[in-house]
Amino acid sequence: MFQKNPTQVVTLVRKSRIAQIAVALVGILLVAGITVLYNVKTINANIDGKQVCIRTLYGTVGQALEHSSKIEFYPEDIVSPSIDTKVTNGMAVNVQSSVPVNLSVDGQIFNTRTAKETVGEALSELSERYKLEIKDVDEVNVALSESVTDNMDIQVLRSIPIKVSADGKKIDTYIAPRTVADALNKLGITLGAEDRISLALDHMLEPNDQLNVVRVTHPIETVKSEIPYQIVAQPADYPLGLPDRLVSRGSNGLQEQTVRLTLEDGKEVDRQILNQRVVKPPTNQVVSRGTQTTISRGGNTISFKRAYVMKASAYCMPGGRTATGASVGKGIIAVDPRVIPLGKSVYVEGYGYAQALDTGGAIRGERVDLYMDSKQAALSWGVRTVTVYVQ
Repeated sequence: MFQKNPTQVVTLVRKSRIAQIAVALVGILLVAGITVLYNVKTINANIDGKQVCIRTLYGTVGQALEHSSKIEFYPEDIVSPSIDTKVTNGMAVNVQSSVPVNLSVDGQIFNTRTAKETVGEALSELSERYKLEIKDVDEVNVALSESVTDNMDIQVLRSIPIKVSADGKKIDTYIAPRTVADALNKLGITLGAEDRISLALDHMLEPNDQLNVVRVTHPIETVKSEIPYQIVAQPADYPLGLPDRLVSRGSNGLQEQTVRLTLEDGKEVDRQILNQRVVKPPTNQVVSRGTQTTISRGGNTISFKRAYVMKASAYCMPGGRTATGASVGKGIIAVDPRVIPLGKSVYVEGYGYAQALDTGGAIRGERVDLYMDSKQAALSWGVRTVTVYVQ
């Protein structure tokens, strides 16, 4: 009754092996499941202020975030602690997500991401990342303080140094290469109709170009000025050459002119008189002027070319020689040759006839030195004011 044929025995054996394999697989899965459950760690992630619980088997923060199905993680995101930090159960992780931006530097395009908040911070980071050497003086199409937004277009133009002189100010500045006209507009400098500039408006700026703006203006002014009086001489009966004698005083007149000035940077370079009128005419000064060329002394008539009023001193130096080589003696006088030429004959009031044959270190201008026969006579003469008639 309990006997089985060979086929039945084989079937029972096969079923027994399948059962054993199944039991083994279940055991393996159970062990694996227990192991997984034992190694799973929980991360409390703060993603841009939003709390996300992440369960992970990965060993580092970066791996955990990268392989999590709950968030989108990019290498440009800012993570704290760093992505290389080992994961511990229950650890807190802060993530500041990056956003895509389109960066253009002198036409070179970078489609990239940044987690920085402002344009200035983003440019600093991207410049270092891509070795762009973006400087603070380079031109940017948006304010550096502006917040970065998704797919923001940030355009950078590298600047060059230039020198600008305008409106009394000289500055060294930086500006992206452009025409002079565009540069003036960028700098807020407006040209007047006659203003001049050192470079052509269509000139493309190059490093260290000098840009000079000369302001040209034409103010209209009313100018008052004096009209000098003239001196009118009347012939008079006293020696020619003696000082004029005042008959009536003159006074200046006054004129008013309407003048169109040309100023360059505030300095006058030209003026044009548009209109003028005499407010007060001048009054001429009248003097009498000597015309005599002869005088009578001691019954003799003395002719002369002109007369001088001079200071006359006296000296006595027997045996001496004059500057012309003549021996000193009565009738020899020292003069300033720039006033009375040497060799001239003269008549000196109170002294008489004389010749200008000597000079002296102290005899300068309208001054003469008269030779006396004795020291006593020289001392007695002293210094006098005399009229000298040059023949």
